[in-house]
Amino acid sequence: MVGKSFLMDPMKSDPITFEKEDEYVVDSRPLCQGMPFVLTDAAHPRLILKHGSHFMVLDQEARIPACNTLGFGYYNYDTRYLSEWNFTVDGAELSLLSADVKRGYAGSFLYTNPQTNSLSQQNLMVQRQIVLSDVVSERIVIENYSANEITVEFCMKYQSDFADMFEVRGVNRQERGKRMLPRKDKQGKRLFLAYRGLDDRLLETMIEFRGSAPDTIVDGEARYNLTLPPRTPWYLQIFMYTRIDGEEQFAARPEIDFANLLDDADKRFALWRSNGAQIMTEDEIVNFAVERGLRDIYILRQPTPKGIGIAAGIPWYSAPFGRDSAITGWQMLPYRPDLARECIKLLGAYQGTKVDEFRAERPGKIMHELRLGEMARLGSIPHTPYYGTVDATALWCMLVARYFRWTGDLAFATEIWPKLELALSWLDSASEKTGYISYIRESAEGLENQGWKDSGNSIGHENAELAKPPISLCEVQGYLYAARLAIAEIASVLKKDELAERLQAQAAKLKRDFKRDFWMPEHEFPALALDGEGKQVKVFSSNAGHCIWSGILDGEMAQRVADRMLAPDMDSGWGLRTLSTQASYYNPMSYHNGSVWPHDNAIILEGFRRIGRIRDAHYLLSAMAAVAQHQRDFRLPELVCGFERTNWGSPIDYPVSCSPQAWAAGSIFQMLSSCVNFVPDAHRKTLRIEEPCLPEWLERVTFHNLKVGNAELDIAFSAVNGHTSCQILRKNGDLKVIIEN
Repeated sequence: MVGKSFLMDPMKSDPITFEKEDEYVVDSRPLCQGMPFVLTDAAHPRLILKHGSHFMVLDQEARIPACNTLGFGYYNYDTRYLSEWNFTVDGAELSLLSADVKRGYAGSFLYTNPQTNSLSQQNLMVQRQIVLSDVVSERIVIENYSANEITVEFCMKYQSDFADMFEVRGVNRQERGKRMLPRKDKQGKRLFLAYRGLDDRLLETMIEFRGSAPDTIVDGEARYNLTLPPRTPWYLQIFMYTRIDGEEQFAARPEIDFANLLDDADKRFALWRSNGAQIMTEDEIVNFAVERGLRDIYILRQPTPKGIGIAAGIPWYSAPFGRDSAITGWQMLPYRPDLARECIKLLGAYQGTKVDEFRAERPGKIMHELRLGEMARLGSIPHTPYYGTVDATALWCMLVARYFRWTGDLAFATEIWPKLELALSWLDSASEKTGYISYIRESAEGLENQGWKDSGNSIGHENAELAKPPISLCEVQGYLYAARLAIAEIASVLKKDELAERLQAQAAKLKRDFKRDFWMPEHEFPALALDGEGKQVKVFSSNAGHCIWSGILDGEMAQRVADRMLAPDMDSGWGLRTLSTQASYYNPMSYHNGSVWPHDNAIILEGFRRIGRIRDAHYLLSAMAAVAQHQRDFRLPELVCGFERTNWGSPIDYPVSCSPQAWAAGSIFQMLSSCVNFVPDAHRKTLRIEEPCLPEWLERVTFHNLKVGNAELDIAFSAVNGHTSCQILRKNGDLKVIIEN
């Protein structure tokens, strides 16, 4: 399955002639194997390019340095196909002058030379342009800006360890397959890197040089001896593609050049963008964050054997995750209903069908994570897919209902209904014993914690003692509550009234029980969880904000929780922390125990808006805009450290944060739609806008091509003197718009 192309709109390719495998020779030399991954190493800046299933993680010089422990490389389907990609002039590395990766799928890099024995400094300009489409294409331009003709050696070095992504992340495998010696073709225009895996599959990287062949290709090094007259550019095009077991995953047609591929990539993005809603505001920072988020969502779309999904984040999680996909689909639904539909269908396609403890699979359960690399194929890891998530099933149900509210697509609701019934069966069986959904790790290879805070140390009591399973998380019960109401909503439309009434009654009972069992009256706050003995895990965490979002907490309880969450021990100034500074295991540099996550804050913001905490919602939007302002290209990262804003002039980066990351990219969209408060009912051809309220500093927000069912509209909101007005600029189709101020 992995050997086939699952890319969006793949270009048809003429067949590429590869030599037979018996021409490969096993390379017995060690290539940096067993080097430990060190978390703090990854704090180094990264440049990211991605399209479809393949992506690049480059260092700040746009290189892939040899023997790095930082995750730099060129990857496809969980395999690193290049672990070194470097270039020199007369043996010296070039100095970077400029790097631009704003497109997301293409980058431009400008270099000059340092002083060498044969060259004065800054006499050469070297420009590299890279585009990821269905292949990797690179265009190199070298120009001599000295007054005299010069002769230089230009060298490019390629190597691959063909490491599985889990190896890159630090898993030490006892056995590996056989790496082959690099070799060239008979014409000297192609370089081949290869690896025979333990699953007996042959993985290959091919680098093709067009324009002029290298003077030599030896051991992965392609060398050109260049004579450069003054002001006469020298050009080279390079194409790189991969294959498995003799089948190209993608390949370049001979008549296609770099300019064609870049133009095609730009047109693909423009077409995709034109099919969704657009946002324009009066605030430059928000506009930049919106543009960056949209481009990130585009490049994170991930092909799989069963459809298109959303990769959770680059570099560590370039794979579909159930929870991340459902939340990202929710965030983007007002703008990209097609994206939500893709997520719904993909997660439904991988819905559990049997009992498998190794993979934590159960009939009806929505997956956690899908991997397609060698370790997954061998069964060394359970990610084929792995189902160790306690919340993805409920979140998926919530997304299906939200999709129906925005689209009114009755045919799709009918089509997906059998899978909703299976999901409901799992939700019922998982909560049958105590009334709450809980989790316990089923195999040694699985996750200890299975909510969104899935670090091994993220669920602890006041004294930092880890909670014992089975663990019932507070926010997951909220998702269960909302999921039952969501399925009831669709059941009513499909005339399944008895089921709808039962689900509504179950939700009401769950809400009552939750307030009884999770509420800490002495703190006026819900416990983070109930442990295996039914004891409350009494710490202040951001999970409580999700309970407001889902509606399981409302009224005075929700107001008390909102008050407490905005206290200084939870509020970093850059957003709300995942854990109070009062907790004994608080650590602002941890993944889940005191850091600040944009998606977490976006969910809490929507919850605050739901209970009328408009100023507090505006405050969180302002905090996230400030975080974006301090990031490269205004990209909201997966998370930042939870240090106090008053002590630092900018948010402190988390060392191994994914960037781009899907639900971080979607956060700005969720926050903006929450502020204007769209309440769609496409089935009844109605859009309610309930008490829209923008922060004064945002002034005006315009939504273009917003779709509700089959109707489309442009609508603008303006904030003046504490009041937000709404104006419909254009409306096509049968839709009643009700504005409630």
